[in-house]
Amino acid sequence: MSEHGRHLLALTDRLNGTETYDQAADLVEEILDPVDGALERLADFFEATGEKAKESDADDGFDLAQDFEEAAVDIRRLNEDLHLAVDRMRALTTPPPEPAPPVRTTYPANSALPMPPAPADTPGRHR
Repeated sequence: MSEHGRHLLALTDRLNGTETYDQAADLVEEILDPVDGALERLADFFEATGEKAKESDADDGFDLAQDFEEAAVDIRRLNEDLHLAVDRMRALTTPPPEPAPPVRTTYPANSALPMPPAPADTPGRHR
């Protein structure tokens, strides 16, 4: 696996281990940042690859250049489509944990259960 592939795999593992949506949004931003995100850099790479293909004297160079240029446009379009994704991720909330069942603190007068004894230092209790 390439160094870049390992980096993206590690980023995915970090995303899977996040505990908050803010943490997840920070990682999503590494991919989607419109100036320095991975998608923008990938689009730059494909543009440069297209330019390199045009330098060739081979018949297929021009067609290959167009393929890479179209890929760059598609990647930028995807990045634009997801431009609100980081903010939307931050806006998500984790549902609160389910409340614990209530603890019974009083007993009905006709309950078969005995009343718990009052603590010894309760005001108004005679010793």
